[in-house]
Amino acid sequence: MKQNEEDAKRQESQEVPSILEKRRLLPGDRVLWVIVAMFFAISMVVVYSASSQLGFRDGSTSYYLHKHVVTLGLSALIMFACYCMGAKLVRKVTLLAYIGALLMTIAAYIFGDATNDAHRWLDLGFFRFQPSELLKIGTIMLLAARLSSKHHRIKNVHLLPSTIDVRKWGTPRERNIIFDEVFPIVLPIALSCMAILPAHTSSALHLFVVSMVILYIAGIRWKEIAKLVVMAAVIGLPLLFVAGRGSVVVDRMKEHFGLRKNAKTEQVSQSVIGKYSDSDRSRMAIQNGGFFGVGAGRSVMRARLTHPESDYLFAIVVEEFGLLLSFVIVLLYLWLFFRALRIFEKCQWLYAGLLAVGLALLVTSQGFLHIGVTIGVLPETGQNLPFLTQGRTGMFCASIAVGLILSISRQVEQGTLVPPSQQGKNDSI
Repeated sequence: MKQNEEDAKRQESQEVPSILEKRRLLPGDRVLWVIVAMFFAISMVVVYSASSQLGFRDGSTSYYLHKHVVTLGLSALIMFACYCMGAKLVRKVTLLAYIGALLMTIAAYIFGDATNDAHRWLDLGFFRFQPSELLKIGTIMLLAARLSSKHHRIKNVHLLPSTIDVRKWGTPRERNIIFDEVFPIVLPIALSCMAILPAHTSSALHLFVVSMVILYIAGIRWKEIAKLVVMAAVIGLPLLFVAGRGSVVVDRMKEHFGLRKNAKTEQVSQSVIGKYSDSDRSRMAIQNGGFFGVGAGRSVMRARLTHPESDYLFAIVVEEFGLLLSFVIVLLYLWLFFRALRIFEKCQWLYAGLLAVGLALLVTSQGFLHIGVTIGVLPETGQNLPFLTQGRTGMFCASIAVGLILSISRQVEQGTLVPPSQQGKNDSI
């Protein structure tokens, strides 16, 4: 009798945690939720500090903060909506989402607004956004789907025809390679990069590099990736000048290496500070900040930088809050990526794992690109700081990416992420 009572108590103690687990609010990777909450909190502080002077010109120092709080609220709703979606549903709409984003990016050149001589924006009246940011997410989604459908023979996949002899491309073997391997994987990358290139060269290059990393993670042979990179360089460089972006890239490289001063700075006043480019002023801001910073709202360089609330936000963060908060931001990006890697390791379905790590790589690498520009390691790219920079397009797209990662983590925890192959279904798209 006593033994039966002990067994009942032991069984009850084992059941209670499982019941609580089922009722836990927002199942999935709880650490990712904490990371997002920290990003949102830091974002409100740094955006207000960086844009208060600009807001004063519009009537209130908190003008941009109010707009940013609304953006954060909408971003949270978008993230939660993506979190509620399942990986199977996401995969079903992948091709449609990619085509839609591609068409909108092309439409931006025809109907869009121009900023800095580049047509990147579509104006819907109530919302102005960059469709190329959505296209980057759509490309990662489609790439994950195509690679997962070939996981059983991924080590033998070709990214280019196996021969350079065009006359042999009509043979059955080469046709199979071209139509079953090259086109499904390489064509989406090529179309996306070509669509983004004329308006935002750095974004096209960023997407291409992230795509190459995903190919390697999926198991594509590095020799195939190397051949594709060489081919992209041979074709992409001439296209850069045909699209009219070659001179912009050359000028920025010259400016970065000190061979040419920014043309905008040559037209300003003859004061000492007027002789420096935005990249120079960004490094000055970082030097002024030191370890502890000069204090919130006390930045000197935010009035001298062209876009302190977006392109050079990290420099203002360092100047006002010091290296300590900046180090926290870097750790948050790294933390986000390694949480996605952990989700990838737990996934039984390659598509979901590649999607999670690919989207995390897209977000975190963009953050490090922004940081690299502000500290002077990289030439100017115009890349925003995900989750921190003011701007609805960047916030919404980062929220979509992390929302999908959280959705995958939720399904991994609940055990509902079952590959189609285990259900007797075809895993192709």
